[in-house]
Amino acid sequence: MDGIINILKPSGMTSHDVVYKIRKKFNIQKVGHTGTLDPNVAGVLPIVIGKGTKLAQILTDKDKSYRCMMSFGKQTDTSDTYGKIISENEKKLFTYDEVRNVCDDFIGVIEQVPSMYSAIKVNGQKLYKLARKGQVIENIPSRKVNIHSLDIIEFYENAFLFDISCSKGTYVRCVVEDIAKKLGTVGYMNFLVRTSSGQFDIQDSVCIGDVEENDIIPIDEINIEGVKNIILDEKQLTRYINGLLVTPEYIKKFEYSTKNIYKIYNEDRKLISIGQLVENRLKNMIMINL
Repeated sequence: MDGIINILKPSGMTSHDVVYKIRKKFNIQKVGHTGTLDPNVAGVLPIVIGKGTKLAQILTDKDKSYRCMMSFGKQTDTSDTYGKIISENEKKLFTYDEVRNVCDDFIGVIEQVPSMYSAIKVNGQKLYKLARKGQVIENIPSRKVNIHSLDIIEFYENAFLFDISCSKGTYVRCVVEDIAKKLGTVGYMNFLVRTSSGQFDIQDSVCIGDVEENDIIPIDEINIEGVKNIILDEKQLTRYINGLLVTPEYIKKFEYSTKNIYKIYNEDRKLISIGQLVENRLKNMIMINL
């Protein structure tokens, strides 16, 4: 039982809760996920099973997409509707163009300070768990994130619905607060849903209570963005497995990958490993089957 399940995580459940339920459902220990989704956020959470867990490090790096409703005039300690109101501002009415222009300023690579109510770890502990205990970490390091697009779907007098596509590690609740700040007010998230994680889309996801064995996507059928296929004959495959030099001119089927990452198959079309081309030399990254 090896592969990936595109799970629709409900709000109120941790990513670890989902992993536990899948372990129990299929009676298998090797289960993980490809990127934590905050407990109060619903949406796509790809779950890796068996040998599929070996792909987690590649899939975790993929871009994410979300749908969010943002409201102006109030700020909470969690940046969403679950927290306590810590600031209120006289309601300002913004035009669509004013909001659109500010949103445009956030597209591209930006510096972002993660929220205390995020799942990142500081000194081995998740921030949201520390926050729930009343602890506040000062001077959380900022980090660079990349916002590819931010599209306004619906616009109201004091709120708007938007879709955002971004790099891993982007916290939309922080984007919301920063947009409000740039507009001279405060704001918070009404709701947030992750609509995609890499190639996995919410339209194809399955609810945790409905998941069955046939929902597991086999490793062979996972089309990882930017990853191409390579077929090695028996001689070159033996060299590859033993860490010896294998270069493109000796590869039976070769197509350059923009990521320099490849699925390595034998002549019987059995997936052997995930490899990487480094200085024109094919090297093993993740061994799947020997």
